[in-house]
Amino acid sequence: MLNPVYATFLKAAETGSFSKAAVLLYISPVSVMKQMNDLEEEIGVKLFVRSSRGVSLTDAGQVLYVQAVRLNKEAEKILDKVRAVSKNDKILIRVGSSMMRPAALLMNVCKRSAAIQSKYVLQISPFSDNLFGGKWLESALEAEFDCITSPYDAKEWQSSFNVLKLGEEKFKLAVPMSNPLSRRKSLTLEDLRGNTLLTPPRQSFQVDRLCAYLETNYPEIELHPLPDYYTANTFFDHADDILLTRDSFNVISSGFETVDVEWDFSSPTGIIYSLRPSPEMEEFAALLRQAADRDL
Repeated sequence: MLNPVYATFLKAAETGSFSKAAVLLYISPVSVMKQMNDLEEEIGVKLFVRSSRGVSLTDAGQVLYVQAVRLNKEAEKILDKVRAVSKNDKILIRVGSSMMRPAALLMNVCKRSAAIQSKYVLQISPFSDNLFGGKWLESALEAEFDCITSPYDAKEWQSSFNVLKLGEEKFKLAVPMSNPLSRRKSLTLEDLRGNTLLTPPRQSFQVDRLCAYLETNYPEIELHPLPDYYTANTFFDHADDILLTRDSFNVISSGFETVDVEWDFSSPTGIIYSLRPSPEMEEFAALLRQAADRDL
């Protein structure tokens, strides 16, 4: 939906070369150069620094690039909604999902709501867990996704996003198969004395609550909160360690046994969405809340 000149600008900026942009756009390098010269003349601003090695953006060009990318994503979002309406006569909700944050729970709740089934269609789109965090959420919500399925008890998120609880997931332990504790169906806290337990960052209310309880009552259990939230690589990087986990992580912790623990600690999980959602997302969340409340 963007003016083709701006599509050419994006390719030139991303490749750092008018010639490479021309190849990707199936036009001549001369055409790319002319379009960029005309664009600079039209808006009265120098956008590129040209050299024998290619082109790079000026400060003004960088600002235009960031805004053009944003507008391009908005255009894609509009087209997705148009296609969804044309195909299904339903409203499109874009759901972010990853290996650590699968959309299965959301999908199961949606299946129990006739109103959601009749009015909405969900587009499940992947994202990398390596990106996940508060700053990324701020930029991704609305621009790329309407909502994201995830545990949501990080302290700083409560005022930054809307959250909707769909369930609770009990904390368990991922124990390496080489560790004798992995052969137990259930563990007591007494069993863990003298062991080190790795956890996600204590920015999580529930992780912090669990750690505080262990520090007070079981100081012989050494706690080691990791600096970042889990990714799929966490279990690879700590293959010999005992990690706090949950059942939904089973699929990526193949070298571990997920073992129940006799404690009463869990984490809420559900969807995270913008404080300023679209009317469609706001209505979807309301219907989702009704469906989830029947099960909670």
